[in-house]
Amino acid sequence: MTGSVWNRKALILIAAALSGAAVAVTIGLAYPTPVANPTLGAGWECHRSAGIMTTCRRISRVEPTVHRSASRPIAAMKV
Repeated sequence: MTGSVWNRKALILIAAALSGAAVAVTIGLAYPTPVANPTLGAGWECHRSAGIMTTCRRISRVEPTVHRSASRPIAAMKV
């Protein structure tokens, strides 16, 4: 009987350790910390997640594709 009690306690301890590790990894992935990477330059943004994974993405500035000037009425041509 004492063997089954120890087994149950060991399983509870393992389950608690695994759930704690899962919570820590989830928090680490949900809140990445910014990382400065001077080799990539100013056009990049890097984040470290869970202390083991670093992801970088290029920052692109959105510029308008059509530059519109002030509206002017078009004069009708006489034929």
